[in-house]
Amino acid sequence: MGAATQVVILNWKGRDYVGDCIRSVLGQTHADVGVIVVDNGSPDGSAEYIGSAFPEVQMVALPQNLHFARGTNAGVEAALRDPGCKYVVTLNNDTKVDPEFVAELVKSVEADHVGMVQAKLLFMDRPKVLNTTGVSPTRDGAGVDRGWNQRDEGQFDAATDIFAPTAGAALYRREVFDTVGPFDGDFVAYYEDLDLAWRARLAGWEARFAPRSVVYHMYSHSTSYQSAWKTYQGERNRIWTLVQNYPARYVAAAVPWNATRVLAAFQRRIRKGPTKEEDGAPQGFRGPGLREFTGAVARAKLDAYAGLGRALEKRRMRASYRKADAADVGRWLRRYGVPLRDMPGN
Repeated sequence: MGAATQVVILNWKGRDYVGDCIRSVLGQTHADVGVIVVDNGSPDGSAEYIGSAFPEVQMVALPQNLHFARGTNAGVEAALRDPGCKYVVTLNNDTKVDPEFVAELVKSVEADHVGMVQAKLLFMDRPKVLNTTGVSPTRDGAGVDRGWNQRDEGQFDAATDIFAPTAGAALYRREVFDTVGPFDGDFVAYYEDLDLAWRARLAGWEARFAPRSVVYHMYSHSTSYQSAWKTYQGERNRIWTLVQNYPARYVAAAVPWNATRVLAAFQRRIRKGPTKEEDGAPQGFRGPGLREFTGAVARAKLDAYAGLGRALEKRRMRASYRKADAADVGRWLRRYGVPLRDMPGN
């Protein structure tokens, strides 16, 4: 049998930095760790470099870019083929992890009801500033990074319950995938981890934050910060997350909530233009302008509505493992949810 914990690193065009990520994972203090690297058909020689430089790593070379959800699923499936695998850790290729990264994640999943664990992500170029400490749900199906762009002064250093982890650096218990399935490939990228967390919570699992499991993240190295494509993906997948997981009463209530949020986003772009660094964007990045933003949101809504039949079928499939009811979801939104006034400006 292989390692009880398998770290799945999804790579695309990461020849210049994926080696640092792999070396940091191979340097873990936790002894029982394996590494699987999925190469998403990179044209930059990544697969050849990884195979030559890291022979101890299991390679899954895909013929083309399957993006995050399907690409990561290929690695998860490879990990779960080994019956000895108890935990799967998903990790972005543009990261470096501390030596205790895996050990702290595993320590946090020991309670039987915990199915997912989030590491602490810090910006690599601003190592005292938080990227995320988990994902908090919104009333309209979106998710917001907990602690985003805040200076790390220990305010999130308690090991605590959270709503969901981001798959950029998270541990999942094997039984979560066995019960609710893998990441939803239809999402392509963005919110596939939030959707998986919703399914896991509906099935009775909880999520924890492991503050001593530390990761440094280059952030949006594979996709530009708040690009029009990212805006499109997020809006389409937000609607599918809402329809597939929220009770009917919350789906209806999400419409005016989202309208208010989108209107505020339009007003920001009219007033200030594309997202600027002071809105929390990494240095040098700018988001889409008003025309790009409007077009991306419109296309996303049309495509999301075109896929509602499939989304409703997935909603019905949740009944086979659902343990949580509408009252539980209401408690989650009150406890972990983000008020409209606290939504980030970008």
